[in-house]
Amino acid sequence: MMQRGLYVVLGTIAGYALFGTFAALGFAAVAVNLFTPLPAAFVGMRVGSAAAGVTVALTALLVLLTADSASSAMYLVQFGIPGVALPWLLNRGFAWDKAAVAVLWAMVAASVCGLLVVSAVSGQSPLVTVSDLIGKEIVQTTTIMQDMFADADLPAAQKREVGLAIENMASFLEKAYPGISITVSGLMIVGLIFLLSLLARGRYTVPGRAFPEWKSPEWLVWILITSGFLVAFVEGIAGTFALNLLVILLPVYFLQGLAVIDCFFRRKAFSPIIRTVGYLLVTLVNPLPMVVTGIGVFDLWADFRKPKEPES
Repeated sequence: MMQRGLYVVLGTIAGYALFGTFAALGFAAVAVNLFTPLPAAFVGMRVGSAAAGVTVALTALLVLLTADSASSAMYLVQFGIPGVALPWLLNRGFAWDKAAVAVLWAMVAASVCGLLVVSAVSGQSPLVTVSDLIGKEIVQTTTIMQDMFADADLPAAQKREVGLAIENMASFLEKAYPGISITVSGLMIVGLIFLLSLLARGRYTVPGRAFPEWKSPEWLVWILITSGFLVAFVEGIAGTFALNLLVILLPVYFLQGLAVIDCFFRRKAFSPIIRTVGYLLVTLVNPLPMVVTGIGVFDLWADFRKPKEPES
């Protein structure tokens, strides 16, 4: 009991500190998203799901006492749900990929309910509320991008190109913001699972396939292909909906392509340092992310991980 209480206290302090960093730095602290639910989730995996719930509740209470109810609600939806629900599902034997999808759906449902409550309190239509929130986020993002290049010593032609690129980015965000939000949350959950697996060290297990063996459901690729055709040839609501589907699905196949590469690295017995450098390259260096995504898509037919039979 004493050990459990210590884990809860330390997890609460760590979660509160991480959320405070995110709230203070905003866009500049995007990476902190990955770590904010980690203390509660680790407590849940280490000493039980109930302890994770207490950790999240205490962290939300601290945020409420030191900030406001909106910040506390944001913590609960964005970080509290994965911090509690993920260890609860994993401790009950759910495979990590299925648990990730379930937690993502829970976050989306909670966000929709929150938006409905906000729109009801403000007396606005939910669509107007969503439009206002997205508009504020886009303005904030474009302002940050403009400030980044404002003092840059660039020729006039390049400044015009940067301005046009920012305008195109704002237009894309306006159409694909829901898909981007879901994708960011999904990647945060996958990153959280990765960190939990690193911290396990035999003290608990993360059920499900090992990442080098992981594949997305085969039927998902047909939704991806259909969405691509709709984006290319259809405009209006159908085209926007298909664009958001693409934004959500393409990272899934990037992960599958990364699993193929991880399998190759491990078969060749590359050292952890070389593997880490390889992962960074295929993630950050253009156009390698698209190549990896293509590998993930065509893995359905090519089965790149199937061992080659020795020639007679």
